[in-house]
Amino acid sequence: MAVQREQPVTYEITHSFPRSRTSVPRARSLLNAALDDWGVGRTACETAELVLSELVTNAVRVPVPWDREVDVRIARLAERGQAEQQEQEQEQGRERGLLRLEVSDAGDGKPEVRMPGDDETNGRGLLLVEALSRSWGVYSRACGTGKTVWAELEAPGCRTPEAPG
Repeated sequence: MAVQREQPVTYEITHSFPRSRTSVPRARSLLNAALDDWGVGRTACETAELVLSELVTNAVRVPVPWDREVDVRIARLAERGQAEQQEQEQEQGRERGLLRLEVSDAGDGKPEVRMPGDDETNGRGLLLVEALSRSWGVYSRACGTGKTVWAELEAPGCRTPEAPG
């Protein structure tokens, strides 16, 4: 499985969820809270919700023991080579944003985009992830068990949250 080097992280949230369908809306709630805090616009939030929902749904369906958790990471990234332009945008009160969504599970199989038949009710999740993401991929987990599926999305208006005061 290929690994894509991600850009520097400026802010991130991680959380482990039980391997259950109820984890999908809980992961969306975590995402919405983070994106609201980061000032991400509604359209980008809805896109990120859909992508994360598909990734978590796939992870909870992996045929591994039920006591294994699904790990979610939501990160705001700084784009490489854009420092001067980002500095100007920050001075003008706006920032370009890039989000990285990662979902890790204990399964070893590499998910692939497939073209489901017209009568099939499942199998379109990764088609959506591919269509809505700037890029996406899969890599093996460092612990040696399982994989991480990730997607990067544009998130205009993304800003660094205020420090609690």
